[in-house]
Amino acid sequence: MRKSIIASVLVLGSMLAAPSAMAFDSDWRVKGAAFSVDGDDTAALNAGIVYGIDFLGMIGAEFEANTSIADGEFPGGTEYSATQLGGYATLTTPGPIYFKAKAGLAYHDVEVGTLSDTDSAPAYGIGLGLFGFELEYTRTEFQETDVDMLSLSFGF
Repeated sequence: MRKSIIASVLVLGSMLAAPSAMAFDSDWRVKGAAFSVDGDDTAALNAGIVYGIDFLGMIGAEFEANTSIADGEFPGGTEYSATQLGGYATLTTPGPIYFKAKAGLAYHDVEVGTLSDTDSAPAYGIGLGLFGFELEYTRTEFQETDVDMLSLSFGF
């Protein structure tokens, strides 16, 4: 698992350098999200950053990192928080108002009370962007439990 995380960081680092060397279009976004684990009473509130690269007009890649700024709650009052790293291939329609589909891999570190566990799983999502804002729904799993994330991001 550590080797795949190290490899992901190296790939991300090389991708960050690539746009300046190869004239790819790229952007940064800040993101706020409701991170909900199946069966929770209250979703965790996450904040993070997203880096996107447009390779061929409609085809691109996206890397994100976010973490809980407010804990979620399971039935019985047990609180949880989550940190998520993700890498995705994206397909985006052209224009100032666009639709986006993404598929990739998400790595999660979830803390429940004093316990912590990690997992990675395939993830996919759809989104709608307009005038610098992007509304997105992403779905993945953590330890065979569904995880949903509804997010709003702003690009700069």
